[in-house]
Amino acid sequence: MTERLDEQSLQDACQELARVVLAAGQPQVSNDILETLADRFFREVVDFAPGVARAGRDPNLLTRAVHYLNDAHALPLMGTDMEWFRQALVCLVELAVPGIALSEQGGAVLRDVQLGIEQSLGDLEG
Repeated sequence: MTERLDEQSLQDACQELARVVLAAGQPQVSNDILETLADRFFREVVDFAPGVARAGRDPNLLTRAVHYLNDAHALPLMGTDMEWFRQALVCLVELAVPGIALSEQGGAVLRDVQLGIEQSLGDLEG
């Protein structure tokens, strides 16, 4: 049975991401701008939920992906540009919920990613 997307947790993650890319070092950023960007992130992510669910996967992996992007790719003062977010999200979703048959050459990077994931998981546990 596939879980339901916890939209509140996703909204919270998107709000946190917006705060990092907009407000870090600039506390004067208006709440309107912050909420608008968080909503744009949310709408971008929630579009992936049906496909993730159809694949039989937990759609809450999308919230975890936003947290990952916040930790690993969001930089203060990135502003309202969404392209980096879209591209990174597409890549993460494809890695988590494969939907494309890869060539041997293209698929070879998966072992590299797997090693990196194992290293990161070891860092979390250690």
